[in-house]
Amino acid sequence: MKYFPKVSRGNVYLSPLNPDDYELFTKWMNDSRITDWITTWPMIFSLNWEKAWLENVAKSWDCNLAIVKKDGDKVLWTVGLFHIEHINQAAELGISIWDFEEHNKWYGTDAINAMLSFAYNTLNLYNVYLKVKSFNKKAIACYKKVWFQEIGTMHHCQYCNGEWHDMVIMEMLKPDWLEKNK
Repeated sequence: MKYFPKVSRGNVYLSPLNPDDYELFTKWMNDSRITDWITTWPMIFSLNWEKAWLENVAKSWDCNLAIVKKDGDKVLWTVGLFHIEHINQAAELGISIWDFEEHNKWYGTDAINAMLSFAYNTLNLYNVYLKVKSFNKKAIACYKKVWFQEIGTMHHCQYCNGEWHDMVIMEMLKPDWLEKNK
């Protein structure tokens, strides 16, 4: 088995990343249909770069996990907590599901809830926040579905394909998540 369930929710489980997936990740990271939605869009990723990144992440204490579909152990991409502040009990959430065949099947919702369970119940965080490009309506709807609240907008802070875009800032506090997940 290439993946090892750390936390599970619905139809997915979160697993440590597998560096052997570097060819698949390189393909995804160079597909503009994907990268236009995230902040790495102008970068070019080689096989060697992606393999080294996955190997470094696999050895680090960072909280980057693979989203794996339970049925068939198929990797869908990643979810992570970044800028973890243990004293302030806060972290930034990032998620991406790159397999277009698997969109609109609730995997993102399941993966976010699994990561929030880990964040609040294991890491004892209090505030999980995120930033999302304002034109990414599907992602915003997904975040609202799991009860993230919009708290602000950073205007014209992302330049992509010749245009400036806003970033929507959203957050979820531990008491709110616990109340919704009784």
